[in-house]
Amino acid sequence: MNLISRYKHIKHLSFLLALIASISNISAQQVLTLSDALKMALENNYAIQVAKNDAAISSNNNRLGAAGMLPIVTGTVNQDNQVIDTRQKFLSGAENNRDGAKSNNLNANIELGWTIFDGFKMFAAKNRLEELQQVGELKMRSNIEQIFMRVTKAYYDVLLAKQQLASNQDAFKNSEKRLELATEKYKAGKSAKTEMLKAQVDLNTDKAALMRQENNYKNTLTNLNQLLGRDLNVSYTIAEKIPEPKAYKLDDLLNKINGQNTNLMITKKNQQISLLSVKEIEAERMPSIQLRSGYNYNRQQSEAGFLQSAQNNGFHYGAGLSINLFNGYDVKQRLQNARLNLKSNELVYKDSLTRLQNQLQQAYNNYMLSTQLIYFEKEYEKVAKENFDIANEQYKVGVITSIELREAQLNLLNSQIRLLNAQYEAQINETELLRLTGELVKL
Repeated sequence: MNLISRYKHIKHLSFLLALIASISNISAQQVLTLSDALKMALENNYAIQVAKNDAAISSNNNRLGAAGMLPIVTGTVNQDNQVIDTRQKFLSGAENNRDGAKSNNLNANIELGWTIFDGFKMFAAKNRLEELQQVGELKMRSNIEQIFMRVTKAYYDVLLAKQQLASNQDAFKNSEKRLELATEKYKAGKSAKTEMLKAQVDLNTDKAALMRQENNYKNTLTNLNQLLGRDLNVSYTIAEKIPEPKAYKLDDLLNKINGQNTNLMITKKNQQISLLSVKEIEAERMPSIQLRSGYNYNRQQSEAGFLQSAQNNGFHYGAGLSINLFNGYDVKQRLQNARLNLKSNELVYKDSLTRLQNQLQQAYNNYMLSTQLIYFEKEYEKVAKENFDIANEQYKVGVITSIELREAQLNLLNSQIRLLNAQYEAQINETELLRLTGELVKL
């Protein structure tokens, strides 16, 4: 066995061993789907957990007591002790003089107050708290959509990097074959040494590109792990290919915005909250009726004075009516501001609707362009592949130079990368369409 044959044998053996090790490693790795990634982010992502806590706070604030619908019960206990010197002289001429006389007074009471009518302010306040709770839940949903958008992009970043890595690996292998052929031609005296050196330079260029892409692929894996809220060094693989684009109708997407877009729903809720705030302030011009009741206990003890001890205890109850007659036009001013705020929120809603329609229109246009580019790049990749195969055969028989072969090789690599980028952009644009129409959280 000559040196070249032995070298090829060792190279093939090393390749087989590396392939077996790679297959074993992949089988031991976790296969992560996009659905699994979104579920994992929903459970572990820190920003989503904070959003859930904020929604829970708004839910806790939605109480009858916070709206003023429940009675208020307070209990107090006071103990007062004194040590005094007393000098008392009565009309009868008798005197009562004491030094260091002690006295104490114990007072305890339980008071109940309940506003049973306040111009329906409490009902408006309760409805406002209901709306605020729903706003909190919608904000949580909006945060989830943002994280889902980032996770989806990071997921397809991994897919794109993985497929680009495969293209770089193919290019590197083609350059290896070209170097082997150029070396054989040079040794056989059929070509100049420069042909072999050019092949070596191009191989080194492809090797550097392959190393950079391997590093980029590792970084995308780490970035996705961070968004999923797990250890950055968790090993996994993605077996899926970038899916084919789906067909959407612009009119259907625009119709979904009104009823399903999260941010637009928040602006609607803010508009309703402003209206309820107006009703709350208007209710302050109405009379207010309160019920009162309680139990009092009082005990006094003294070593000087007219009474040695006294004790009182018993219930009391009653009702009261109050009405705001004048408070420096405070209600009028706050009511004017509340109505202006209501008008502002109505304008914000209209502005938000037009901006979202514009964003959806642009996202739809970008998506349609991406789908058209996918079809175009697929056709071009076929042509580039056929051109490379022909050029490769022509180079073997010496019809074309290495420069022409290299050009055909780069054309094939660039066409593959452009196709992958078009597929990637289509998925990102589709994800944006789903987010704008409120469909992303349904994944």
